[in-house]
This record gives sequence, C-alpha cells and structure tokens, in this order.
Amino acid sequence: MAKNSIPAVVPPTGALLLTYLAAAYRVLLAEGLVPLTIGQPAPTALAQALPARDWTLVTAWNPQSVPCDDATNALADSAMVAELETLAARRLRASASDAQGQWHEDGWLVADLGADAADDLARRYGQAGILHWRQDQPVRLRMYRVPADGDHAQRWVDWVQAPSS
Repeated sequence: MAKNSIPAVVPPTGALLLTYLAAAYRVLLAEGLVPLTIGQPAPTALAQALPARDWTLVTAWNPQSVPCDDATNALADSAMVAELETLAARRLRASASDAQGQWHEDGWLVADLGADAADDLARRYGQAGILHWRQDQPVRLRMYRVPADGDHAQRWVDWVQAPSS
C-alpha cells in the first residue's frame, strides 16, 4: 500500500489525519477543476462562482474512510443531495482523492452552511473529517475522531468533539 493512501479498514486517527492533509481537493467550475489546499486561502474563483460567508466541502462516500461499493456511495450521495435541497443549500460538485489519486470521493462544496450545521451533516453521513472555512480565511480541516495515538496538533486542523448528550 502506498504511503498516505487510505486502507480498507478504519485507520488510526493519526494516519488518517496525514492522509487528509496530503489529499487533493477539487471543486468543479464551468472553467474546470479548481484545487483547494488545507492551510491556504481558497482561490478567488470559488467565491466568485459561489459567493458565501463560509464554505464546507463534504461527502457522503465511504463513512469513516472505509471503502463502500459504488452503489452504496451513490445512494448515500443521493440522500445528502436531497438533504441539501431541503435546506436550499447552494452547492457545487467537488471531489477529494488521496495523494496518489487512487482513492476518490465525490462530494459537494456547500455555501453558508455554518460550522455547526456542517458538523451535524458530516456526522449524519459518518465522515471522519470535512473541510470548512470562513471568507478571507485559509481552508481548514475539521476532524471528528479524537486522536488517541499521539499528539496531532496542526495549525489548520480543528478537532471537533462529539456533542454532549
């Protein structure tokens, strides 16, 4: 298995974090794919195509980064789209892949979802992490699995605890 690729079982949080940080994130615009990089401001083309106060890149594919078959991923994506439509959420098609381009997930860049709603959506679809950032701020990674395998402090990563019951 290549370094920084996502394995077929739930990986340790530290390994998954490194994979997410090295991943390629892209948003589909009319003029082509626009890359996003954690820790860097999003390209201005995104704000022009989808004006917002904040943006979230989220997927319903492969919950907890465990591979699912195409039919399962398509069904989960359809459910997420229906939910986003109910919210009247403005969105653009997006994708993510591992550093080698082998692990691919389709998703959505959603405008003005807000961090709390983005967290709720990600949790409902079993995601271990999403991208979320505010206007004029660098792209950030939000991780939902508490690291148990060492110190994983990263400048552009927000570790989000589960809500209190």
